[in-house]
Amino acid sequence: MDRYGQNHPVFRRKSYVRRTCCSDFGVDLQLSIRGGVSVQHLRRRHSISVKLPALISALLVVAIAIFSVVAHRQLKGVLLATAASRVTSATHVLGGLFDDSEKRLRAESEKLTSDSAVKRFATAPNAANRAAAQKSLAKLISTPQGQQTIGVEVRDKQGHRVLWADGPAADSATFISRGPERPIVTRTTPMGRIQTENGNIFYQVATPVIARPTDTVGTVVVYKRISSANGAQLIGRLIGSEASLLIGNADGTVWTDMSKIVRGPTPTTAGKNALIYNGPDGKPQVGSARRIAHTPWVLWVGLPLSSALAPANQFLRDMTIAAILLALVGGFAALLISRQMTAPLREITLAAQGIEAGDYSRRVKTHRHDELGILAKTFNGMAIQVESAREDLEARVRSRTSQLEAALGELHSAQESLVRREKLAMLGQLAGGVGHELRNPLGVMTNALYYLGMVLKDATPDVKEYLGILRTQIGLSEKIVGDLLDFARLKPPTRETVTVERIVKEQLERVGPTDNIVVNYDFPADLPPVRVDRIQIGQVVLNLLTNALQSMEGNGGTLTLRGRHNGNGCIKLDVIDTGVGMSLEQLDKMFEPLFTTKARGIGLGLAVSRSLAEANGGVITASSEPGKGSTVSVDLPMAKADAV
Repeated sequence: MDRYGQNHPVFRRKSYVRRTCCSDFGVDLQLSIRGGVSVQHLRRRHSISVKLPALISALLVVAIAIFSVVAHRQLKGVLLATAASRVTSATHVLGGLFDDSEKRLRAESEKLTSDSAVKRFATAPNAANRAAAQKSLAKLISTPQGQQTIGVEVRDKQGHRVLWADGPAADSATFISRGPERPIVTRTTPMGRIQTENGNIFYQVATPVIARPTDTVGTVVVYKRISSANGAQLIGRLIGSEASLLIGNADGTVWTDMSKIVRGPTPTTAGKNALIYNGPDGKPQVGSARRIAHTPWVLWVGLPLSSALAPANQFLRDMTIAAILLALVGGFAALLISRQMTAPLREITLAAQGIEAGDYSRRVKTHRHDELGILAKTFNGMAIQVESAREDLEARVRSRTSQLEAALGELHSAQESLVRREKLAMLGQLAGGVGHELRNPLGVMTNALYYLGMVLKDATPDVKEYLGILRTQIGLSEKIVGDLLDFARLKPPTRETVTVERIVKEQLERVGPTDNIVVNYDFPADLPPVRVDRIQIGQVVLNLLTNALQSMEGNGGTLTLRGRHNGNGCIKLDVIDTGVGMSLEQLDKMFEPLFTTKARGIGLGLAVSRSLAEANGGVITASSEPGKGSTVSVDLPMAKADAV
């Protein structure tokens, strides 16, 4: 393939047909070769006529969005400050009303304790004084100011109830008069904490009965029901009908909207101009709290945050609509401008694509006299020069390329041949020398182990175990030496007629125990024998069995030994394992000398096996998949008498 496009797999130099598809919102440019081969596409989303309007519209939207966010934050701050001011003013006004109410309640309670009949009964609680005191209490609490009174009780010095008088609101609160005495607190104020029971919300007003300045003879406790009265109307006039008014204990145990028990406000964040609360309904509110003087109560006034910020949210919606309209108008205007710019650029692009595809006769046609017109004329001049230079250079490149390819092929072949010869020569010398030098010491060591086994028949298990380890390692060394000698000088095979199954079983006995590995035999009874050197093919089978067992070592698995007639005068022996498998790269190198993936061994076993198989007229092949095991097959010639 040359770099100028003549032999490019897509840009073939043939007769070209141009097809252009344009639209107001983009361009789809295509150069097609005869036969339907596509050269290049310019998609609409990549066109300047689409990108420019989109960019201008996006800039308009971003600018309006930034302005809207800044304005929304400023407006939100102003609205929060205004809402905070409203709820704070309402809190102060309502707090003053509650302060006045506390004074009035205290005056009413003191009026009860100053009554002469009540004082006499508290001093001497007999039957005569009881009737007079009860009559006096009933008269005092029947006034319009006492409509929310549940009842009044008189307690002695020890705090025990000695008299009870029902009030106008005692119809559903009999649990107070009939129930156990409730504790009262009269340290600094007669007002008690808000309490709730059986759906009733009430509080105590406790005032001591003083006979003389230093003699407290009892206590008058007034039970009052919480009433909404005109609170809802008043707060509606102050800050709006959506605002809420809550009264609760300072410790937060009970909160009421003056008609029922509700969940108290929970502060979440504190702003510079306002406090944000989670109101009784769990939604954010702008609220303000105030302690009611001389009481354990807290007054809270809240306004829903959504109501306070409604103008800001409306402003944001209006700005969103304005942003959409401006983006549409700006995008349309940018579209008109971009079309004036992209038309000549589209023509130059088509011509450039034609030249890129190999059509050097393409030229740009334009009548503009601006920068784009100068660009078109310059492009035409460049195309003329490229066409003439390309023809000359293309011929030179073709000639040099063919020469280079031929030289590279010869060099590669020579290099591979030289490396192979050097490797085999070196391995042959090394194998012969090492094999002869190591075989005699290994024979001596084998004899020594045999002697030690004879004289140490009663040795301890540890000694026998170590003798077995030495025997195993000597056997491994003898195998390596045998591989070296077999690789160094391959003896001519001494052929005999033998069955493949016999060869396999003989070598499997040499392997020894196959712990945790299941061995399956698959040899048909009518499988013909083969004509091979039993010793050499046995060495091949032993190497294959050893490799298969080592690939499954420690993990267990299944070893399948299978013999089949392959139909071309050969018997195929398959050694199939379920070991770790091999990659494609390992498969390519597995029969090369000195290649191994094991921690032990020198990588000559499979190389020797291939040489022995080929010397006996056979072929050895392998297939594998990582993680799923390997299959190594040996095709051996059948005995002529049984050949098919």
